[in-house]
Amino acid sequence: MKKIILLVDDDCDDAEFFKWALVGTEDTFTVKFVDSGHDALQLLSNLDPLPDLILLDAGMPKMNGWDLLRLIKQDQRLGNIPVIMIATSSRKEGIDDAHSLGAEAYIVKPSDFDELKLIMNQLCAGVQEDLRNSLQNMSSNLPERIYTFS
Repeated sequence: MKKIILLVDDDCDDAEFFKWALVGTEDTFTVKFVDSGHDALQLLSNLDPLPDLILLDAGMPKMNGWDLLRLIKQDQRLGNIPVIMIATSSRKEGIDDAHSLGAEAYIVKPSDFDELKLIMNQLCAGVQEDLRNSLQNMSSNLPERIYTFS
């Protein structure tokens, strides 16, 4: 059975960037995409099985990523899904908020496609084997880009 990654990002260009970085994983992963927090909640309420990983953009209009993360982690059905916040900024407040709200990690969106492809391939490997270990290894290799929480 394929693993499911849910990408929640209001920026269509960024979403395409992430989808292209996942090319080649189609045999083992299905990527679902929504462009708002509201659409994510609607999809999650109907999705069975649930995603194995949620990549969540922090800065979306209306319901931002922080609000959505809070709702996901408070929901008994959804609370155990690993969520990784993605953002364009490495502001300490954002990283601290992701940690306090229960995200597994905070990733600063790379502008370099090869770097994004490397990150996504390692995330895919982590979802299949040991996500926490993969994130910690990535954090060691890309300390200015990936922040993990234990």
